[in-house]
Amino acid sequence: MQPMTALEMGGDAPRSSDRSRQPGLDPVERRNAAVADLKESLRDLLRTLLRSSVGLVLENVEDLGGLVQKFAASGGVAMGGLLGGVRAGLAGKNPIWGALKGAVGAMSTGMRVAIILALVLAIVLLPITVVLLLVALIVLIIVAAAKAGS
Repeated sequence: MQPMTALEMGGDAPRSSDRSRQPGLDPVERRNAAVADLKESLRDLLRTLLRSSVGLVLENVEDLGGLVQKFAASGGVAMGGLLGGVRAGLAGKNPIWGALKGAVGAMSTGMRVAIILALVLAIVLLPITVVLLLVALIVLIIVAAAKAGS
């Protein structure tokens, strides 16, 4: 019987036959049977420990994930941005974009609407701002030319 790895351990293992206590065995056979029984018992123990520890770890990871989500929801925009950036960085994506998405996700609906309206207003007023800047530049050039000519 070949030894099993931790990944191969699944299902129910055969129980120990307790051959080392059978009468009529010579000492070598009794020792070999005792070693085989010990190996089977240790495999059972390892299998049980792995199953219980993996179960505990999974439960704790789920609890931690819920705690982080609750903390992000109540932590405000800064915490949402921080957690979004960390989450994106761990996923191998752009952390700045992730932080922006996390911050917007932590905002209230009214705040999101206000930001969208401000962006739309900025886009609509951008041509007017450019025209005003060009007029100011032309006035500065005329004033500079007038001072230079006098």
